Amino acid sequence: MTEIQKIYEKIEDIVGTKFVSDSIPICYSYSMNCDLVLQGIPEIVVRPGNSNEVSEILKAANRYRIRIIPRGNGADLTGGAKPIGDGGIVLDLTRMNKILDVDEKNRIVTVEIGISWSELCEELSNVGIGYYTGSTGPASGFSATIGGGLSNNSVGGGGAAKYGNVTEQCVGLEVVLPTGEIIYTGAKANSFCDKPFTRFGLGADYTGLFLGDIGIHGVKTKASLNLYPLPEYAAYSTYEIKKTPEMSESERAAKLMMEWQHKNLALYDFYYYPRSFVSQLKMRKMAKNLIEAKVRGSVLFYTTVANTQKELDYNVERIERIAKDAKVRKLGDTVEEGNLGKWFYEEDGRWQWANVSWSGHSLAIMATCLKCPTYQLPDFERVYNDWIKSNSEKMNAIGGGSAMFIAFGVYPSHIDIAGGLGLLNKRENRESQYDLWKDLIITQLKVLGGIHYWMGEIIGRALIDSGAVTEEYYNFMITIKKALDPNGILSPGKFYLGEKY
Repeated sequence: MTEIQKIYEKIEDIVGTKFVSDSIPICYSYSMNCDLVLQGIPEIVVRPGNSNEVSEILKAANRYRIRIIPRGNGADLTGGAKPIGDGGIVLDLTRMNKILDVDEKNRIVTVEIGISWSELCEELSNVGIGYYTGSTGPASGFSATIGGGLSNNSVGGGGAAKYGNVTEQCVGLEVVLPTGEIIYTGAKANSFCDKPFTRFGLGADYTGLFLGDIGIHGVKTKASLNLYPLPEYAAYSTYEIKKTPEMSESERAAKLMMEWQHKNLALYDFYYYPRSFVSQLKMRKMAKNLIEAKVRGSVLFYTTVANTQKELDYNVERIERIAKDAKVRKLGDTVEEGNLGKWFYEEDGRWQWANVSWSGHSLAIMATCLKCPTYQLPDFERVYNDWIKSNSEKMNAIGGGSAMFIAFGVYPSHIDIAGGLGLLNKRENRESQYDLWKDLIITQLKVLGGIHYWMGEIIGRALIDSGAVTEEYYNFMITIKKALDPNGILSPGKFYLGEKY
């Protein structure tokens, strides 16, 4: 009997026959995320139902030296939730999807990490006075799980300008370490503490070790997040920005966004859509209002929330005074008149603007999302456009496609530039597509010093290959990884870890 057969029988004893499979169709389906380029087919797929089952599976994986790849709903776009190369076990955590506790006194919610952001927000809206978690998860929040968002330090749903990345609201975790031990971080690290309430517990910020870790340090099984009452009042406006003889559209947008950020305004969200992206949106039904509003330039919109009308009026007056001084054209108040801010906040646009990235198979989506200082927006647009021009022949040679980005504010003072390549999805072109993808990432790293946060196979390895990660820092990463995962079984291959020791 092979090692994989032995561990299959052991896992079957742990979770039951119904929740483990080695059938080829099932395993093949777990070789894909939404990126459609990177593929590794696991040998086993298992769906544990609780932390103890996860612990026993990891202990067995160590015994047989079989690798484990944690997975949520597979909304990652950079190969983060599937094996790097064939083999191993995919640990599908989506059965663990319960809300465990809503602590209205401390305003903390504790959940299993397999629940999606949209499911959590919907449930919380019906609790007591109505709550939400501040930042309402990434733009894939209809499907992205809490665990996936925390593992990628995600941002891009609602509330980023006010609350920051989704990890900013995490006050504690339950984690199964690669060797199978179960620990709590934050206040619950104290065995006498009944309820989680702070991220720091018993010394260093060990919660942070597992946030943005892309699943290499441990398997998160429960998370505790801050709660906020749903605001009663909201307002939004959308502006068209055109270039002037002195400034480009992105320069004008960056200047206005920095004014908004540096004056500590009560912004909930703000988004910048460059002219190229606006052109694409005009071709989609959900953005036909931009056609009706006769938009020809770039677009910038904001949302703000408040608990009273007086507070809301104050917020709007300050935000819009700065926009008026910037001499940008304000569109109408309704969605039909071009108010994307209203669509974004009232009609779940925060989870729809990027749907093209997670739907359909006509395009292979190759994300390059990163964070950078707000003032770098014009530099990024220049580098991005230069890269597109220099690589247009290569893109056309493999069937064509598009490259685009948007930018949005993140608390307290930087922006997230979300975008990448969308190339015609043909299997025979995947190697060429991969090369283009990696080249764009490395260009961003070297020219802009971009801080990427989706660290699946492609971006994590590009960081190492480009020299962005110094030898000293990489050795530090290896030291931590070896201490937590001596057999190198958990998510091996990311950053080349597990292959380097």
